[in-house]
Amino acid sequence: MKKFILPLIAAALIVSLNLQAVFATDFDYNYYAQRYPDVLNTVGYSEKALYDHYTKIGQKEGRFPNAQAEINATQRMVNGTVDPVTGKVTPAPEVPAAGAAAAASAAGAAATVDTSALNTFVDVDITNQTVTLYQNNIPVLQSPCVTGTPKNGRSTPTGVWRVMEKAPGKRLKGATWDVWVNRWMRFTPDSCGLHDASWRKKFGGNIYLSNGSHGCVNLPKDVAYTLYDLVSVGTPVIVH
Repeated sequence: MKKFILPLIAAALIVSLNLQAVFATDFDYNYYAQRYPDVLNTVGYSEKALYDHYTKIGQKEGRFPNAQAEINATQRMVNGTVDPVTGKVTPAPEVPAAGAAAAASAAGAAATVDTSALNTFVDVDITNQTVTLYQNNIPVLQSPCVTGTPKNGRSTPTGVWRVMEKAPGKRLKGATWDVWVNRWMRFTPDSCGLHDASWRKKFGGNIYLSNGSHGCVNLPKDVAYTLYDLVSVGTPVIVH
């Protein structure tokens, strides 16, 4: 029996050291779980599962590995420059980390970002399923919405974006869908946008968990029309 014990202990130590090596990166699983409840609901509170989600899906969706990374990226986007024609963002140069205190605010990293320099921006709150338009930091329009379903990597990408394209009508086509929308406001390079969704009778709540979009932000028709008139190419869109 003893001859089997030592190999088992050695194997356990190797596994332990390998796991430590994996997580000895800048990935903060506590931050990731709290910041992205849709991921937590999908994969559970497991370090490995959360890390695997980030490396395989989260990075492509624009999710952040820790609070400081989100703060730095958001500040760079907010303080960057925007091409008035294309809406392309040129981020500001990277700045040194703000320090341990800022990094410690894992659960509410977005709240630590100073948006006072923004005159008009759209806030997309995935957890509460709301879209709010701010002008001079005052909410002037708010509505329930339906964001991307967390299944199969279809969550709406979080982060700070800009309206990159506006169109009064556009056909959206994909592998399993072909729909016409009357108001289209794209905010990511890979075609996620805010738009009306005439096929939906309800918005908000937990609809997105089982019947969400493919990444876009679905809005009631009247809200989409109003929002379209109030934003322009270059308007920041903060998704969190």
